[in-house]
Amino acid sequence: MKTAKYFTRIMLLFVFGICLHSCLRIVPVDVVMIDNELFFVLEEEHEITYLEVSTFIDKNKSGADKWRYENLKVMWLLGYDVTTEVKKRKYLKLQQIRYGQKFEEFQITKGPVELQKNVEYSVYIKMGGTFAQEVFIITGDNKVIMPHRKVKGKSTE
Repeated sequence: MKTAKYFTRIMLLFVFGICLHSCLRIVPVDVVMIDNELFFVLEEEHEITYLEVSTFIDKNKSGADKWRYENLKVMWLLGYDVTTEVKKRKYLKLQQIRYGQKFEEFQITKGPVELQKNVEYSVYIKMGGTFAQEVFIITGDNKVIMPHRKVKGKSTE
């Protein structure tokens, strides 16, 4: 009897994990430079609920002890006040977003701060039950590279 209960609990946790994983889909985002302006491009329009561009610190390279969230510098932030009712929020349906673009609909804004060349940055875009995240570097010749981009299971580094 105890074995059956134990097995049932394990199966329920497994099913719950699969359901959670399917709800939190990762949407690809491309980071491109056009006429010296930085754009974040999604495959299709999504209702954007939160956007953050910050410095990127790889905890695997810097060591787990040195890596801290407080070391991240937020360069640009767009979001909604969590105290506002969801029905009163006006989510924007966007497919591409220019870095530093002004949006009246977002209640919380920070930045934008000028991005430096040869520094790793991370963009995180939340879209309801999905999100997009990418690491990018602006090179000295004003091109963008995404060092952690995976193509067919392999990194492009």
